[in-house]
Amino acid sequence: MSRLSCPVCGAASPRNLLSLDCGNLDGSSLYPTVRLMACPVCGHHFNDLSPEDMAGLGRYYNDEYAPANLNSVVKEGDLPGSTGKFTSDRYGQLYALIAPHVGGHGAVLDVGCAVGGFLDFLKARGYSHLYGVDLTQAYVEVARRKNYDIRLGDAQSLPFDDRLFDALVVEQVLEHLVNPVAAFREAARVLKPGGVLCIGVPDAARYDDYFYFDFYWLLMREHIQHFDIASLKRLAHSEGFDLVDYQQTAHPIMGEKMVMPNLSAVFRKRSDETVTDTPCMPVAPSVSLESYVQEEIARLAQRRQSLGRIAESGRPVYVWGIGREFLYLYEAAGLKNCALEGLVDMNPFKQETATVGGRKVVSPDTLSGASGDSCLLITAIAHDTTIRERLESHQLFNGEILNL
Repeated sequence: MSRLSCPVCGAASPRNLLSLDCGNLDGSSLYPTVRLMACPVCGHHFNDLSPEDMAGLGRYYNDEYAPANLNSVVKEGDLPGSTGKFTSDRYGQLYALIAPHVGGHGAVLDVGCAVGGFLDFLKARGYSHLYGVDLTQAYVEVARRKNYDIRLGDAQSLPFDDRLFDALVVEQVLEHLVNPVAAFREAARVLKPGGVLCIGVPDAARYDDYFYFDFYWLLMREHIQHFDIASLKRLAHSEGFDLVDYQQTAHPIMGEKMVMPNLSAVFRKRSDETVTDTPCMPVAPSVSLESYVQEEIARLAQRRQSLGRIAESGRPVYVWGIGREFLYLYEAAGLKNCALEGLVDMNPFKQETATVGGRKVVSPDTLSGASGDSCLLITAIAHDTTIRERLESHQLFNGEILNL
């Protein structure tokens, strides 16, 4: 399959819907530009990655993504695969869907298990034959402390024998994969005949309905596939799986303000005797992301105007929150043209390692030295309320806090 063919149906000549410069920390291996493609045949949406982009994405997970998460000063529940409130709520939604199809005595593999949170969730409900796999060494080391059989690997090449499992859980993983077809084939290989495959992905059909920040569901550049139920079912059916049930839910991540639309589906592996055209649950055709992209382009134009006025004023600018939102504003919306005085973040890993345009990321204490004519942009949107409370209670900043 060529790089410019649809990863679901293999059709050539996909259409480019968007090219967006997302910015990067200095020296980051994460690809800087989202090139969103639409398949002209099946309607699936995906990011076009060069071979260099793909290699850099692999380094990003181990060298940047995992260390930043494991060292974050965040509320419980924000760590991938943890069992804090937000994550447990998502696990509960997933479990309600799959419990009727996954018995407690079967062998269950969590693909992309992170630190083993969903395995803990299942164990607490009587499941005993539990396994995990993750591609990030730091996560695997944490998960192994819990005495599960956790292995280093990924969904496209599972380090397990054939026909070993009764169920696979692939939650918040498929959207990360360059080759989702390989993941389905590996699932078919390690599942017993009639085994169950449970998949959870962000629901691209509802990106429009859950606005959090400009282009946010595309700024998550580790998400390179954008599935709706139609494209997910089409891929599964072509690889020997029939749709049994699915649900569309939503759950908060990184704070109550950030709510992700989620799609969870249960598929059953066909037995060797089942014909390949077995009818399965009908779904609507794939949706287009055209309207979502156009709405976000309009928001970007407004950002550029607002930041252009700040740049023209020459006022010293501090920014709190050196993540996706900041990098997008810096690169695409013109924040880099402002008189930046300080890049603030609570994350120790970023303070120790990250720079942007040669500027170091610093602690909030830096704000105490800001001049009275300076302004502050809070780009850690999910934590806006908490940051404002901290600023007020500690009297950290004497300038003006601007609303994005």
